[in-house]
Amino acid sequence: MEIIWKSSTSKQQLAYVQRLELEYAVRLQVIKILISEAEHLMDYLSLITVEINAHYGSVSVHDDTPEPLLSMVSKKLVQPLQKASPKIKNKTLAAISFIG
Repeated sequence: MEIIWKSSTSKQQLAYVQRLELEYAVRLQVIKILISEAEHLMDYLSLITVEINAHYGSVSVHDDTPEPLLSMVSKKLVQPLQKASPKIKNKTLAAISFIG
């Protein structure tokens, strides 16, 4: 699985540990989605590209991901809570989940 991090020109950047936690949470959710659909889809994890905008806390499946994986993962990924402040907290990471 590839993750594309959208860069921000803002002075408020996620700390390295926060970026790692966010990446881990996103990877975990994508894996859970694939397993819930059909475990044999795990073989195709490398075809999925996820785009993370760490400044706003938005997560999306990139258009480079082939169908039906694109639709399947896109439908089930839930956006992290978007705060008034663009800085992401650990509570936001806990909000990343999938619809099972």
